Amino acid sequence: MAALTYAHWRALACFPSETVLVNKLTGTAMQVVGGLIVLYSLDSNLGLFRNQSLIATVIAWFRDCPIFVRSITLSASATASCSSSASMSATVIRAAKTIEERLAALEGRFEELRAEVATQHQAIHSRIEDVKSELSSSIASNQSALRKLSEQVENATVGGFKQQAFGVMLAIYGAITSVFA
Repeated sequence: MAALTYAHWRALACFPSETVLVNKLTGTAMQVVGGLIVLYSLDSNLGLFRNQSLIATVIAWFRDCPIFVRSITLSASATASCSSSASMSATVIRAAKTIEERLAALEGRFEELRAEVATQHQAIHSRIEDVKSELSSSIASNQSALRKLSEQVENATVGGFKQQAFGVMLAIYGAITSVFA
């Protein structure tokens, strides 16, 4: 700001008879530069959130203008599928005639049931571990996205303020210079 004030003072010193013209030109230039700096800061803020520049936004706005509307044909298709699976086991038991045979058949059936319960237990633990690892990775990606969004908000609110304030100061300085010309 001091450099701009010095340049204005030097222009007045070099052209003492043209103070009105120097003040008007300086004021106009400062307003234009101040406005461009504010636009640049807004453009960088738009780029943070929309991943799109101000120029691209203006071009898209002109494309959406009703004067330049072109006909658009849309087509869509959909596909759906479904699948399921199931498991089953069957055991044929021979009729036992003695108590020993019956006891042996019951012990065999008990061991089969124990093995089946152990298999189902392992399958359930496997599914639980899969869901647990999937949730952990999902939580990590959400935390990363939240951290990135937080940084973007901080850059938009704090980072661009200096440029916007400088641009507004230039516009005010230009307006004051133009008024007192």
